[in-house]
Amino acid sequence: MQFNKIALASAAAAVLGFAGQAQALTAPAGTTVYMTGASATSANYVAALKSLCTAAGGSAKVFKNNTNVGTLGNFFTVQCQNAAGTAVVDFDTLSTSTVAFNVDGGSFTAVVNSSTGGTATKFITPTAATFGETCAIGVDTIACAQTATTETKVSEGGFMDMEPAAFGTQVDVYGDISGNVAVSNFSQAFYVAVSKGLYDALQTAQGVAEPVGADERLPQYQPSISRAQYASIANNDVFGQAKTAPGAFLGVPAGKLTLCRRVDTSGTQAASNQYFMNTLTGIGPNGGNLTPIGAAFPATSTFAVNEGASTSNTRSCLGSATAYAVGVLSAENAPKTTDLYRYVKLNGVAIGDAVKNKNAAVLGNYDFAYQSFTYCAAGVGSCAVLDAINNTLGDLTNSTGLYGKGESPFHHNDNNANPITKN
Repeated sequence: MQFNKIALASAAAAVLGFAGQAQALTAPAGTTVYMTGASATSANYVAALKSLCTAAGGSAKVFKNNTNVGTLGNFFTVQCQNAAGTAVVDFDTLSTSTVAFNVDGGSFTAVVNSSTGGTATKFITPTAATFGETCAIGVDTIACAQTATTETKVSEGGFMDMEPAAFGTQVDVYGDISGNVAVSNFSQAFYVAVSKGLYDALQTAQGVAEPVGADERLPQYQPSISRAQYASIANNDVFGQAKTAPGAFLGVPAGKLTLCRRVDTSGTQAASNQYFMNTLTGIGPNGGNLTPIGAAFPATSTFAVNEGASTSNTRSCLGSATAYAVGVLSAENAPKTTDLYRYVKLNGVAIGDAVKNKNAAVLGNYDFAYQSFTYCAAGVGSCAVLDAINNTLGDLTNSTGLYGKGESPFHHNDNNANPITKN
C-alpha cells in the first residue's frame, strides 16, 4: 500500500487537546469521501462517524473553518486517527479514514453538487493541526481544529431532509433519479424558532412567565404560535397584517419582524414549505398551495426576509435579545441557555422539552416532522459511507430531534406527501 505524509504542526505548537505532541501523520492511499446535502442533521453525521471511528479503535477529529466551538458551520471534515494522533485509521467496516462535508445550501446540494449535477464545490482537507479545542457538537463533544477550505470536488451525494419531489421544478432537469434515492432510517422533527426578543414579548403577551432561576425553554414556559400565523408570515402576501403590522398580528408591541428562511435548495425550507404552504401535496385540479415569500421581497420598515444557505445562518439570523425574528429549524438544533433564540409551541404543542426534543413527535402528538432520504449519485447501495452513517443513525435513542423507525409507530410511510399515520 502506498502512503502519503501529512505534516502535523510543529512541536512548538500547543499541546494536543487529546494527547501527545504534533508529529508526522501517515495516511493510507484511499481517497477521501466527499458529501453534500442537508445541514440540519450535521451533528448526527459527526456522532455517527465518531461511533464508527471508536469501533475501529480510533479517535475522531473534526476540521472546520469557523471559530465557534459550539457549531460545525457549513464546511467540516471528520477524520479517524489513532489514539496518539500519529496516523489515520479507517472507520469501522469502511475503506476510508476521512469524510469531508459541505452542507452550504442544504439538502438539494446532495444532487446539484454530486457527480449527477456535476457542480464542484469546496471542502476542507485535513492539514497540520493541534487539537487544543473541544467542540460541543449537538449533545456530543469532539476534538476540533480550525482550517480553511482547500479543495474543490464533486460529492458522492448525501442526506436530504425531504425527497427530491419536495424541491419542485429544481429536480426536473435531472430526469429520472429514482434509482439514486432511498428512505433513510430516521425521521426529523422541525420547530418554529423565534429570537429571544420576540420570545420575551410573546411570553408577556400570552401571560407566560417562569420563576426566577427556572429554565425558560421548558414547555410550561413556552409561548405558542399557530400554524396559521406562521403560514401568514411565510407566504408571499405582502399586504397582509403579518407584513404590515407584525406586532399587532402577533399581539406584541410594535416592531419590525424578520423572517429567517433558508434558500430553496434547503430541506428545512422544503419541510417548512410543505407543512405551512402545502407545496408538495397542493397539486391537482383544485391546487391548494401557497407561494413562500423569498429574498426578492424588498425590506420595509415593518418586515424583512433573510435567506440563509445553512442552519448556522438561520441561527445567526434568529439571534437577537431585542429584535423580532422568526424561522424554522430542525429540532436537532436545540437552543442552549446562552443562545439568543428559543423554540415556541406550535398550535399549543411543544416539541422542545430541553431534553431530546422529539417525545411529542414520537408519541404522534406533534406532526411537524418528516422522513429523511439518502441520495447516492452512483445508485442506491453504491455509497458505502453514506449507508454506514445511515445505518448508525438507525438507533437514535440518545439523539436530539431525530428518531429512528423503531422508536415511533407514527410515520409518513416512506412518502412525505402522506399524512402521518400509526403503523
